[in-house]
Amino acid sequence: MIDVSVVVPTHDRRQMLAQAVQSILRQQGAAIELIVVNDGSTDGTGPWLDRLAAADARVKVVHHSEPRFVSGARNAGIARAVGRWIAFCDDDDLWAPDKLAAQLAAMRTSAARWACTGVAVVDENLRVIGHHHVAGGDVLARLLESNRIPTGSTVIAERELIQDVGGFDPALRGSEDWDLWIRLARYSPLAAVDRPLIAYRLGRGSLSMNIQPMRAGRLAIAARYAALAAAYGVAPDGAGHERYLARQLLRGGARGQAAAIFAALAFRHGRWREVPRVAAALLAPRMTDRIGQARAAAAVPAPWLQEVEHWLQPIREAHEAVPQQSGDWGMVRGLEA
Repeated sequence: MIDVSVVVPTHDRRQMLAQAVQSILRQQGAAIELIVVNDGSTDGTGPWLDRLAAADARVKVVHHSEPRFVSGARNAGIARAVGRWIAFCDDDDLWAPDKLAAQLAAMRTSAARWACTGVAVVDENLRVIGHHHVAGGDVLARLLESNRIPTGSTVIAERELIQDVGGFDPALRGSEDWDLWIRLARYSPLAAVDRPLIAYRLGRGSLSMNIQPMRAGRLAIAARYAALAAAYGVAPDGAGHERYLARQLLRGGARGQAAAIFAALAFRHGRWREVPRVAAALLAPRMTDRIGQARAAAAVPAPWLQEVEHWLQPIREAHEAVPQQSGDWGMVRGLEA
């Protein structure tokens, strides 16, 4: 009997997908099925997934000939799921071996119908460069202000609850996960496992420099839940979201766009501490990003770093041990041993 259906949407990221898949297949203490939605990939992902599914009965594959984007892909995976619980993972993130077991235990204890975990932020080489704590309980008011879930890769929810609230909204091309979390929070408290059970990969190659869909998604969600937010006496943190966009642009080297957002935050929103970042973004964007990363890395609590290194180091070593020309299939097979 399957406890958890894990849904992974992917598009043209076969190398990183292999690591994500392996970390999911190594879950302990939960019977799983893995549903990978190949959303119009053209890099050989489809045949590779078909070989994997033929070798491991837990793996199911949904192929889209044309991309339906992340919401459509996740909804297609949800439609195929048979487990009581559905967990989500992005194709470039990694899970600790006890991620699902810890969440299932937390939900049993709290009677919550969905859960999330803490996050270790890692770079392209899987070095820890930051972290995010999480808090549970009645999180609706906090979610109406901003998305407090660090990444969708941490979330597991009851399949019936996801279906009842309508799944992901395909009309949104940004902040679609935040929209679903708000709807889940209206019906259930959140069980939060504040441990680093996710490695969230913050790589320049995965950054999107097109911030307009993200900005439009946030504005659409703010309008959608305006009355509910007012009833709770909160307002969406638009300035905080703009700062997030500026930092993403800065990391990607889009200095002009990043500087413009920092300037707007200072002069339109009265966030005067952003003024020095305007010059920094224009003159030394990469150095500014490196300084910020160094500070974030230094702030990771020692117990968190120790825990995440315990399960992340074997993934690093396995990746380094397999020659790139041998492909990801060998990587997954080797790691399962």
